[in-house]
Amino acid sequence: MADRTAPNCRLRLEWVYGYRGHQCRNNLYYTAAKEIVYFVAGVGVVYNTREHKQKFYLGHNDDIISLALHPERVLVATGQVGKEPYICVWDSYTVQTVSILKDMHTHGISCLAFDLDGQVSVLSNKKDFTLYRKLVFQPFQIITIFDISWDLYQQSKLVSCGVKHIKFWSLCGNALTPKRGVFGKNGDLQTILCLACAKDEITYSGALNGDIYVWKGISLIRTVQGAHGSGIFSMNACEEGFATGGRDGCIRLWDLNFKPITVIDLRETDQGYKGLSVRSVCWRGDHILVGTQDSEIFEVVVHDRTKPFLIMQGHCEGELWALAVHPTKPLAMTGSDDRSVRIFYLVQYSLSLYLYSFCRDMTEVVHIKDRKEAIHELKYSPDGAHLAVGSNDNSVDIYGVVQRYKKAGECVGSSSFITHMDWSTDSKYLQTNDGNGRRLFYRMPSGKEVTNREELKLVQWSSWTCVLGSEVNGIWPKYSDINDINSVEANFNSQVLVTADDYGLVKLFRYPCVRKGAKFKKYLGHSAHITNVRWSHDYQWVITIGGADHSVFQWKFVPERKSKETLHLAPQETLVDSHSEESDSDQSDVPEMDSEIEQETQLTYRRQVYKEDLPQLKEQCKEKHRAMAMKKRERAPASGLRLHFIHGYRGYDCRSNLFYTQTGEIVYHVAAVGVVYNRQQNTQRFYLGHDDDILCLAIHPIKDYVATGQVGRDSSIHVWETEFLKPLSVLKGFHQFGVCALDFSGIHSHTQGSKDKIFVIKVNPYMPDKLITAGVKHMKFWHRAGGGLIGKKGSMGKTETMMCAVYGWTEEMVFSGTCTGDICIWRDMFLVKTVKAHDGPVFSMHALEKGFVTGGKDGIVALWDDTFERCLKTYAIKRAVLAPGSKGLLLEDNPSIRAISLGHGHILVGTKNGEILEVEKNGPITLLVQVKHRFSCQICLTSGRCCCFSPDGKSLAVGLNDGSFLIVNAETLEDLVSFHHRKDIISDIRFSPVTGKYLAVASGDSLVDIYNVMSSKRVGVCKGSMNYITHLDWDKRGKLLQVNTSAKEQLFFEAPRGKKQTIPATEVDKIDWSTWTCVLGSSCEGIWPAVSEVTEVTSACLSNDRKLLATGDDLGYVKLFKYPVKGKYAKFKQYMAHSTHVTNVRWSHDDSLLASVGGFDTCLMIWSHETEGRREARQCDSEESDIESEDDGGYDSDVTRENEIIYVIKALSTNVRPMTGVKPLLQLKEPSVDESITFRSAQCCTMNLFPRFYSWPIRGISAGLFSFQNNLTFTGTISGDVCVWKEHILVRIVAKAHTGPVFTMYTTLRDGLIVTGGKERPSKEGGALKLWDQELKRCRAFRLETGQIIDCVRSVCRGKGKILVGTRNAEIIEVGEKNAACNILVNGHMDGPIWGLGAHPTRDVFLSAAEDGTVRLWDISERKMLNKVNLGHPARAVSYSPEGDMVAIGMKNGEFIILLVTSLKIWGKKRDQRSAIQDIRFSPDSRYLAVGSSENAVDFYDLTLGPQLNRINCCRDIPSFVMQMDFSADSCYVQLSTGAYKRVVYEVPSGKQVTEQAVIDRITWATWTSVLGDEVVGIWSRNTDKADVTCTCVSHSGLNIVTGDDFGMVKLFDFPCPEKFAKHKRFLGHSAHLTNIRFTSGDRFVVSAGGDDRRCLFWCHLFLTNRILLHFRPCIPCSSLYSSFFESAY
Repeated sequence: MADRTAPNCRLRLEWVYGYRGHQCRNNLYYTAAKEIVYFVAGVGVVYNTREHKQKFYLGHNDDIISLALHPERVLVATGQVGKEPYICVWDSYTVQTVSILKDMHTHGISCLAFDLDGQVSVLSNKKDFTLYRKLVFQPFQIITIFDISWDLYQQSKLVSCGVKHIKFWSLCGNALTPKRGVFGKNGDLQTILCLACAKDEITYSGALNGDIYVWKGISLIRTVQGAHGSGIFSMNACEEGFATGGRDGCIRLWDLNFKPITVIDLRETDQGYKGLSVRSVCWRGDHILVGTQDSEIFEVVVHDRTKPFLIMQGHCEGELWALAVHPTKPLAMTGSDDRSVRIFYLVQYSLSLYLYSFCRDMTEVVHIKDRKEAIHELKYSPDGAHLAVGSNDNSVDIYGVVQRYKKAGECVGSSSFITHMDWSTDSKYLQTNDGNGRRLFYRMPSGKEVTNREELKLVQWSSWTCVLGSEVNGIWPKYSDINDINSVEANFNSQVLVTADDYGLVKLFRYPCVRKGAKFKKYLGHSAHITNVRWSHDYQWVITIGGADHSVFQWKFVPERKSKETLHLAPQETLVDSHSEESDSDQSDVPEMDSEIEQETQLTYRRQVYKEDLPQLKEQCKEKHRAMAMKKRERAPASGLRLHFIHGYRGYDCRSNLFYTQTGEIVYHVAAVGVVYNRQQNTQRFYLGHDDDILCLAIHPIKDYVATGQVGRDSSIHVWETEFLKPLSVLKGFHQFGVCALDFSGIHSHTQGSKDKIFVIKVNPYMPDKLITAGVKHMKFWHRAGGGLIGKKGSMGKTETMMCAVYGWTEEMVFSGTCTGDICIWRDMFLVKTVKAHDGPVFSMHALEKGFVTGGKDGIVALWDDTFERCLKTYAIKRAVLAPGSKGLLLEDNPSIRAISLGHGHILVGTKNGEILEVEKNGPITLLVQVKHRFSCQICLTSGRCCCFSPDGKSLAVGLNDGSFLIVNAETLEDLVSFHHRKDIISDIRFSPVTGKYLAVASGDSLVDIYNVMSSKRVGVCKGSMNYITHLDWDKRGKLLQVNTSAKEQLFFEAPRGKKQTIPATEVDKIDWSTWTCVLGSSCEGIWPAVSEVTEVTSACLSNDRKLLATGDDLGYVKLFKYPVKGKYAKFKQYMAHSTHVTNVRWSHDDSLLASVGGFDTCLMIWSHETEGRREARQCDSEESDIESEDDGGYDSDVTRENEIIYVIKALSTNVRPMTGVKPLLQLKEPSVDESITFRSAQCCTMNLFPRFYSWPIRGISAGLFSFQNNLTFTGTISGDVCVWKEHILVRIVAKAHTGPVFTMYTTLRDGLIVTGGKERPSKEGGALKLWDQELKRCRAFRLETGQIIDCVRSVCRGKGKILVGTRNAEIIEVGEKNAACNILVNGHMDGPIWGLGAHPTRDVFLSAAEDGTVRLWDISERKMLNKVNLGHPARAVSYSPEGDMVAIGMKNGEFIILLVTSLKIWGKKRDQRSAIQDIRFSPDSRYLAVGSSENAVDFYDLTLGPQLNRINCCRDIPSFVMQMDFSADSCYVQLSTGAYKRVVYEVPSGKQVTEQAVIDRITWATWTSVLGDEVVGIWSRNTDKADVTCTCVSHSGLNIVTGDDFGMVKLFDFPCPEKFAKHKRFLGHSAHLTNIRFTSGDRFVVSAGGDDRRCLFWCHLFLTNRILLHFRPCIPCSSLYSSFFESAY
């Protein structure tokens, strides 16, 4: 049978021809050792020009596209492409990884830069920026970035450049702040390609037009024009000055002041050619390195600049496909889409000949073109007489060489293009492969197809390059495509086969490779598909070529004999040899998997519902059960439970999870509990921090610190100490579904371990930066590399599944136990030898100072010497050798040993059956912990399902899974009687009370059988249930049975005949039941949670005093209720220890203990019952309820409102107005004769806006209500009480600290005084703000002068004798502690959006109107509120009259009011509409008032007729509600923007619609606030599909328009902007929808109003008189905004 193992020979990368010059720049440098570092494909290359040697960094798995060199010129950083690209930082001396930086980028790392401290700045996908070491992430705008550079002369300064921009960044802490470069007069705005930084804040940049821009700070100070003839691609700074290289093929050298030194034109040199383009330049001393677009590297000596030396050359454009090797010489020829053929001399690693465009440097013999499609394959026959030419025309042409290549035959059997060909050794046959996966044979030279396979049996092939055939079946991976493997070639001498595939992998197989799933060695380096591979003529080398990476790799072939001699290589050599042994068939030639291991590998820790889902599930049920929540419910019981003891240990699927502590206690885990067991006192202590199954446990080597990992969607690891059982740390965010192996280490890093399951992880105790992982068919050795881990598989002949591993007596030695019972001994990553240790898998191993102890499936504990040469002693785990003090019996002899540990003179053993044993070194074995019941091993031939004692306790009934049941003697466990009447499981079994005469047996067959115990006969059958029976209970007389079923039925049957009875619910409660274990019925209705659709109550048990009902559920909770539990969603006490469903709970005879049984966690937990008087608060004791209600502390409107707030990003999901119709940017524009636009404007000037903002109102913020002093914690409640806690125990309640909810607390460490704020009606004694002493016993109350009926304080802060108070009414008040004086600092609107804004026509004041029913007057210069008017109804619109003497206010109820400004008295009011007033406007001549409403109407009122406000007319046929209105300058027209995205114009006051466009175009508008119209099409952005432009305003000068939108952005455009997607400047400040925006008088300020954020921002508007900006990109607004809050900074 063919050998499927990987070959023992190997490949070693020896030379790489090529350089990545296309699409990359600045990627070529001199190192400190004067070597050259660059990259090609996925390889970093360090080239020593003196010794003509290359070293390779092979840490990448895809194309490298960027490179940076540390200023000290030793460390190199390279970035790659990929879905999850990463950066490798490596040492150029050793080519070893220093650090791997990942998890921050997508698509690719395009730019890299180091600073002096070793920080790496990264540009990802040309959009995002990251700074490592100080981890900073900064998303760029969607704009291409070409270069990035640290300013080495200024700390924390960074410069980036790209398409039409340059940015200067400042690093402060973990924040990066950019400033755009100011081009000013000294240069045009254009694309910047490269950068270099100098002293005195000078930066030089190369531009696309060949100019060099010189920057001082962020300003352009001068331009070096014509530095290059075209784009400058590279700029390099050194001690001598600067070097630049560009597309013109020139290199220019500059001094430190950037004055020209010399010019080197490479196109004019000996090696030059037309079209040469410089992509990278590096200047050091007298030498200059140059990288070109065509993948060449030149070295230029400055004093001999006309003779550049060609160091490296490769292919450039298109793809590289052609490869041939000379039959007798060490030569290789390649041909590429770049129209060149190159011949490489393999011995000297040089280019022997370069033919460009197929020039005639070599004598042409013949030129033939018989085919139209590409020639894909060429092969001479072994005798040289014929040439076979395979083309994409699906044919092979045969030419006679002697006949001057006359066509001798044609092979036409293929149905697709020809991919590979091979001649037979006698030149009589040719085999071909084609694109359809067919292998055909032809007779030569005629080309006749051979169909008789018998004829081919004795044919020997001269070469083998075909990818199809029985000889190469094993090279194809599972699920691969026919075109995945591009090329192969066999080495007949060494019987190996090399392949090249689409994934950039070179693989080495044995030849022939007949069997599927053959193992191989693989080699990385190429970044994409490898198109061809060939052996050299003497089989010394393998040559591979990359398609897209244009590179040629030369690999040294190391035969088997030399491979063994070079096992121990230098560090860099092991990195170069990137081989790994793999198999695509996971189950090939491996021994049969052990049943326990197979069961463990198939375990899945996924849950349908995780405990972290419960809050979300409860929230979903909240609305459904809201009505029920308002009802009065019984409180939780006063008594509680405490976990007392756990029988069991998790051994069936876990290993090495049992240890001694420093004090001699034993620590292990079971279910969701970490257990610390004192074997002398037989007591347990518990760590209860987990909420799901614990899967692994590790103990610190020095301290009593324990780490435990659990199951979960976001699995967590808890680190806790064993003395006080308190958590030290909780680690999460890195694992999914479950943490199955742990070990303590001194490093912090993470990586993906293995595609196969990992069973064990061990950290090297001698070198903490090294570790090992072992598991299914792998053993990996890892070492830390910077922030990442690099792992390599252990080298062994046949891959085994490893179950355990430990480090030995030196840092190099590792010992691992296999699934076959062998011990593998490793030195570094190489297998030294194996030792047979156990019959069956070795599950656990522990290292001693002078030896080892192992345990396996054979139930043997073995002691070994320190070399595993000799087994010193064995211990067989059997019942016969148990010591007298054992706590139980073994379930079976020789149980599978899953954990083993040594300490305190004993060997600790954990078994698969959940037993923990202690082995003395002299032989005795003591059983310490056991979970399995003692009778199980003696009487049960199948699994038990339920059990029950008889009333006198002498008999025990056991129901089994096979439908049978037993009755045994409870003392001797002797079999008394057995029955087998059912096929399905016995689900419950019960003796009748008092005498135990009858036995009720419930089964999965939906029946209950009743047996007479005395006569051993079945006397009755209970029928009528729709599904299987879950629970049974007898009444005290033994005459009535209560039954629950899985169909949620509560049924009743008479005993003993089993007749079904119908009993009303009211009568059921009157029946005296002997026991209550049912989960259905009115008396236990409240035990079902709100999320009962997801989780079931699985069990229940009523205490013997009938006061408490204990339950267990599917989520592992044990709950305690007061009995009876009437009404839904009763309150309870909840206890967490079980990890999954609790299958049963039972009270002891005296109610002192409660026993609970876990399903999958297989443990029995004993809980002690603590009555109210002696109960202590425990970690697991919690009072909970699934539904909140009034009796949880009362109802408060503010609390309810806050609970119902949903914090979603409304700007991304909703519009502020319900719009309909086609948006302006999608509307087709109708042709117009006259496109002129008329509007009122002042003299033309250009504006610039610097951002300054001042936020008027604040918003009440929900705060955590706690404070602490002297280990006390204070919490405020909804009822106004303050609870005082010491640790987690409630010690005191301060009753009615406030009359309403306590919303906030604050304390200082200086004096410990506590400030509380709540909801309270102000009185003489005080109000909602109180100052307390350190223990909250005495207080001083302060009265806030807010004028409100009830004060509601939401936030407090105290310092320097003053208290800062934030109220629900959006006020900030400063209160003096001594005099109680109140100073209101900030006012604002409190409820509902702000809709109305009105700017005064002559003064810097404005009005805001909101749905809180107030209109407020604000002074911009004073930054304060001047006045406030309470309207009594929500306000929607406000407007000043042209003279500023009147104010019109539109209300939400359809009413509008006109106030006199001087007296704030009502001049007139009217209500002609029933829906909200959307806008209200005075005409410019002050005669008319226009009122637009949601009822698709605009009403006109003549103000000259007096305050009666009679409507004189209205606008009709408006398509939707009115959003904005504007009067013309002559007061004759009004334009409306509507909710149907239509702008309409009407005459005033007639209300007649104007439809003629010519008339509309001639109108001059007094104001423009419409979001619709041809003049403002450009304000609508591309991404308005889910959000709208909500408001606009044109400046009084008519030059600018400012807009607000649903995204919360303020944007500034030039006006008019008739072209779509106009350029603009945008400003952030609002959180969501903007509802209104206005310019103030004189255009000095812009005021904006927010909807949900309920605040007004005003922005300063600063005019620039620099006229040159008028001509600078007029499509971009030459103004900007700045926040007034920062006015003093300017």
